[in-house]
Amino acid sequence: MRRVEALDILAEASGLLASSFELEATLPQVAELCIRELADYCSIVTSGPGGTPAIAEAARDAKWRSRSGTAASPEALKKRGLRTVIAVPLGGRDAVHGTFVLAAQEGGAFNAETEKLATVLAVLVVNALEQAALFARTYRVADRLQRALLPESFPRVEGATLYGAYRPASDESEVGGDWYDAFTLPDGRVALSLGDVAGHGLEAATIMGEIRQAMRSVAVGDFTPAGVLEHINGVTNLRASIGMVTAIFGYYDPATRGLTYAAAGHPSPIVTVADGVSAFLPGGGVPLGVEPSIDATDWRVTLPPGSQVIFYTDGLTEYDRDVVLGEALLLKAAARHDVRSAANPAEGLQNAIFSKTTNRDDAAALTLHCAEGTVHELLSFSAIPLVAPLVRSAMNQIADSCNLNEERRFALLLGTGEAIANAVEHAYRGNPRGEITVRTQITPTTVTVEIEDQGRWRPFVQREERGRGISLMHKLMDGVRITSTQTSTVVTLTLARHAVSA
Repeated sequence: MRRVEALDILAEASGLLASSFELEATLPQVAELCIRELADYCSIVTSGPGGTPAIAEAARDAKWRSRSGTAASPEALKKRGLRTVIAVPLGGRDAVHGTFVLAAQEGGAFNAETEKLATVLAVLVVNALEQAALFARTYRVADRLQRALLPESFPRVEGATLYGAYRPASDESEVGGDWYDAFTLPDGRVALSLGDVAGHGLEAATIMGEIRQAMRSVAVGDFTPAGVLEHINGVTNLRASIGMVTAIFGYYDPATRGLTYAAAGHPSPIVTVADGVSAFLPGGGVPLGVEPSIDATDWRVTLPPGSQVIFYTDGLTEYDRDVVLGEALLLKAAARHDVRSAANPAEGLQNAIFSKTTNRDDAAALTLHCAEGTVHELLSFSAIPLVAPLVRSAMNQIADSCNLNEERRFALLLGTGEAIANAVEHAYRGNPRGEITVRTQITPTTVTVEIEDQGRWRPFVQREERGRGISLMHKLMDGVRITSTQTSTVVTLTLARHAVSA
């Protein structure tokens, strides 16, 4: 055998073994390489899981293969007609891991160069075995650490349920730094956090634990969610080794169904209302550990009965490297009834996403589900377009409770929707940091909805293509009153529960 040929074989074998820690896939490829270039038969016998022998085998003729699934001794191979056999122990640092065998039908087929090549191939296999074992140990330690840092259970929340799910990457990638958390505060609110530490392995899992615990410590102080993230950003910047972290932190108030949260470079949460409509809440922002200040925004929504909010890490959207498609599929999965009604909706969502593909990165999800119930009299929202479907869901449930007919229901939904749209568009003119409150009052004869903002409206001018909202409210509702001051505008809509005869 020429030296160039031997080097080519070693280079190819090295590439195969380095391509993956999944040796049950790479060792058979090395055996196939050997029978293509060196021998008529090759087997690599190693200690499998639990010490059970595992064999990777390749042969030019099927009759030379092991019939029992176990390795054949050199004597047995010779009895099968393979006259020349080289058997090299797979000797590691602390133990012998198995045997590397080459055999040929022709007597004297191997020379000293072949024996040297077999020895070097055996060393390559040993290195791959020990690297895979080291990786497996590191993975187990990181995985146990990560799971130990995730909550074993969630607090009992009146009128709501919390679920979490964590799924490690399905390939040979190391464990990541994804986490979720929820805990009750002394005032009865529930603190929620979810995030993703850049990188993988034991270091990422350790950093994840530090940040999660820091959030728990800061959460009991007098901070808004944005203030919590700003504080954690300062902590993160003190350690250059932490790197970049995306996160969401929020408070949920069971008494009002109010959710206030802030995001630091994190994917947008999803809200699903009772009729199955799903949409993205605001997210984004600057990740932790990148800038001295992240200038996070506090977002506020009042969740209608039967709604669900989903927080998640990017492993649920970037598995195919197409984020836009991943987000669309996630939104579709979140609206599915079988996902929402699963025993663990967070796990059900992951199962739905990865039913036909594999997760190449870690994925964590945290869901907050509001039980069915009565719509609260006071609802509060950030001035975002998504307010409309949330209020619509609440108004639909009010219409059900008041037994409104279809005409009265339509008037309530459309009239309220126009008032909300005007508040978002005209009061804040696209600034989502404003707030909108919705108050409802139900009497035996009327439904009154009051929409208040703290912005300043433009003077109303009727235009052909726009500006019909106020006129439409007057046509739909039995009473419309708009009260404006320098600091706020209140739109009061009154609807008779039953149509009044002329």
